[in-house]
Amino acid sequence: MKTPEEESKPQPEDLLEKDSKIQFLCRPGLSCFTTCCQDVNIFLTPYDILRMKDRLGIPSDEFLDKYTKTLLPPGGGIPVIQLVMGESDRRCPLVTDEGCTIYEDRPWACRMYPLDWMGDKGGYYFLVGEDRCKGRGEPNELDLFEWLKTQEVAPYEEMDLRFQMVTRYPRLAEAGIDDPRVQHMFRMACYDLDTFRRFVFETRFLEVFDVEEETIEEIKTDELALLDLAFRWIRFGLVCGDVLPIREEVAESKRKAMGVESGVSENPTGVSENPKDKEE
Repeated sequence: MKTPEEESKPQPEDLLEKDSKIQFLCRPGLSCFTTCCQDVNIFLTPYDILRMKDRLGIPSDEFLDKYTKTLLPPGGGIPVIQLVMGESDRRCPLVTDEGCTIYEDRPWACRMYPLDWMGDKGGYYFLVGEDRCKGRGEPNELDLFEWLKTQEVAPYEEMDLRFQMVTRYPRLAEAGIDDPRVQHMFRMACYDLDTFRRFVFETRFLEVFDVEEETIEEIKTDELALLDLAFRWIRFGLVCGDVLPIREEVAESKRKAMGVESGVSENPTGVSENPKDKEE
């Protein structure tokens, strides 16, 4: 006999194939319009935040302070960013009665609704039934593959795969992150890009790391290149030290200071997070 929780989980037969036919259309006038934007847990990826804060025309730190909260697993772990619902109506603050105000730049979770991805089974499934989502009864039928194209999920999934190269690395998954300082810097690099850019250019970051000249120019204006550098930096500190080379003169100085031929800095990120340190 299955528990209620097990009953609610999608079964293998519920998973959709790429050529599966799905019937769905969300539009104003449906009795459920925008109800899926209420009292819901939406966790944001780094790319979600990049798109949303740019659409709103505000820096990443302001976006995080105004629209999100940071969650940490019990006992420490990777910081997770959750979109905060309105206090009175529990509705997404970016949604009105007319719909989503940032629709073209909405998060991955909103693009996928009413579908979700079951990672361990490697397939999509319907998150809700036709009783809750009236859009599933609309006369609009597409192959799953074609529907995904209309939702423009490809860049979101590509960036998420890059993020997973950091977060799902076995060594990190097993050990986790229990140092508050490292948790803070992980949050800055992955979610607070505008602050991370200042961190790169206003601290000793570029004196410590041998970043390609082309990349240095790109990250001044290209946020995808900046996010890619952020992922490399996190992987350097927490996962794989060879993805972001340290300048040889810096490495040699550290070795001499420690009196050994090789060693690891107490700070796994390789550089102080305080921009003022460059001036001292």
